[in-house]
Amino acid sequence: MTEFWSVILVISSTVLSSLGSFYMKVASKSMNDIKTVINMPLIGALSLHTLSAVVGVIAYRGGELTVLVPLASLNYIWASLLAIKYLGEKMNTWKWIGVVSIMLGISIMGYGDLL
Repeated sequence: MTEFWSVILVISSTVLSSLGSFYMKVASKSMNDIKTVINMPLIGALSLHTLSAVVGVIAYRGGELTVLVPLASLNYIWASLLAIKYLGEKMNTWKWIGVVSIMLGISIMGYGDLL
C-alpha cells in the first residue's frame, strides 16, 4: 500500500526537478565561455535537482515503486508548462497528445490495481 504522504512527496519531487531543468535552460543562455560555466541559475538548477532526488528517496520509503515511478512522469508536464509560460516555447498538437498520453499512462499504471 502506498501512503498518501509518499505520493505528495513524489509530486513535490517532480516539481523541484522541473524547476531544476528550467533553470538549467536559463543557465545555458549565459554560458558562452569557461568563465560563465558556473552561474547562479546553474547553481540553483543543481541544487533543485539534488533536493528533488533527496525528496524522491524519502518518498520511496512510503510506497510501492510501481505506483510512485509512474507519478514521476509528471515531470514532463510541469516542464512543458514552465517552458510555455516563462520561455515562450510553443506546443503543437503532437506535443499535447504526448502530454495527454503521459497523463493517461500515469492514471492507468497508478490505478491499474483498482480495476
